[in-house]
Amino acid sequence: MTSNAQRRATSEHRRRTAARGLVRVEVKAAATDADLIRAIAESLCGESERAGQIRTGLRDMLASQNVETIWDIFGSQLPDEAFDGVFDGARDDYPRGVDL
Repeated sequence: MTSNAQRRATSEHRRRTAARGLVRVEVKAAATDADLIRAIAESLCGESERAGQIRTGLRDMLASQNVETIWDIFGSQLPDEAFDGVFDGARDDYPRGVDL
């Protein structure tokens, strides 16, 4: 259980950070990435030129990963010869006999 003083201190701290435009964010990440994520978050808290560069770089990287067309999902830069023999199997069960 927390004391009244601890609750007031926590409440005041949250009020001050909210007044600075900061929000609390919780993320789940691999243990190996935890230090990296903390460093990025710490850098982004400020309004420095470096924070702006990090924001721009991250947004650009993440935006370029968006899938926009079906070709982005199934497309391939491989030559047609790479698929030789893959889809050549004949279907013996087509058309299937269906009793209505």
